[in-house]
Amino acid sequence: MLIQIVRYKFHQPGKINEVQLLADSNSQIQVPSAWKNKRGSTFYLDEISNSGKLTGTYINRASGFGCQNIPYPVTGWIYGTAITFTTKWQSGIESCNSLTAWTGFVNQARNEIETDWNLVYGDKIMPGKDTFSLVP
Repeated sequence: MLIQIVRYKFHQPGKINEVQLLADSNSQIQVPSAWKNKRGSTFYLDEISNSGKLTGTYINRASGFGCQNIPYPVTGWIYGTAITFTTKWQSGIESCNSLTAWTGFVNQARNEIETDWNLVYGDKIMPGKDTFSLVP
């Protein structure tokens, strides 16, 4: 199933008195879908609500990092082609006492999600980049 991504346009800054749904035929993303990055990790996009809230899971397979091969819940937002999602690396199996947030955009022409990410652990922030490709 393809979900057409919807953007909201507010006519008066700071006031939600009129909402106009703008369909963007260039901003479609398959739901459910799986997206794999170059480190072998997989982002499973399970659902996008009408408001743009997304849910799914993330399985880390990046070498040099803990919390591998365990599904962790993901929440986030999609707005036009912009996308952001986060996970808390904590489960009943293993906790890495950290958070990761990815922010980027959906490149429909290449079936990719291009992101910058920040891994927060303790008082440190580790930045990085990921490109996720749609798994056929």
